[in-house]
Amino acid sequence: MSSKIAARFGARVRKLRIKKGLSQVEMAHRFGIDRGHISEIETGKKNVCLPMLEVFSKGFGISVSELMRGV
Repeated sequence: MSSKIAARFGARVRKLRIKKGLSQVEMAHRFGIDRGHISEIETGKKNVCLPMLEVFSKGFGISVSELMRGV
């Protein structure tokens, strides 16, 4: 079951990244995250921890609850 939520969260991150007009490389640079790690999150291969949720929400300029919307 956790892999399904990882895939849904990854799709949400990808959607937000594209909406902001960022490549994975640009996002990695701005958020301070390795590009490979972003790719693994977007494809649902990696789970995220609470501190990483905060990094994503701050990077996208949204709340954690907004980040998780629809996941």
